[in-house]
Amino acid sequence: METTTATKNNLQIVQQGFDNFAKGNISAIIDVCTDDVEWGSYNNPDVTPSGTYHGKKGVQDFFSTLAQNINYSSFEPRDFLVQGDNVVVFGHHTGTVKSTGKTFDHDWCMRFKMDDGKIEEYFSFVDTYDQAKAFK
Repeated sequence: METTTATKNNLQIVQQGFDNFAKGNISAIIDVCTDDVEWGSYNNPDVTPSGTYHGKKGVQDFFSTLAQNINYSSFEPRDFLVQGDNVVVFGHHTGTVKSTGKTFDHDWCMRFKMDDGKIEEYFSFVDTYDQAKAFK
């Protein structure tokens, strides 16, 4: 399978996004989102921040809520798969919920749909049962 320049660029943008997250550079992540980005995960009323966020302001709200509620001791993107405008990442994270002191520890999968070098859609598949136990 031939790798196009756009595919390589999409992979680099997503990899840089994870690097920016690790450095706390959230504004750089928001800068590579479309104005109407959809950013989300399955909604679980016991897990903050779950659900869907819209637009760049929504992405900022997501990361603010994440920082207010969770301390990560480990956040590891491990495998990256790219097909056209889709970048799928498999990884693992361990976090502590600030309000309870309880931890979660599980694998995750994240899908990024790209549009002309920008993140148009993001969806996170996480173990919300494991997370919900940590929030209670």
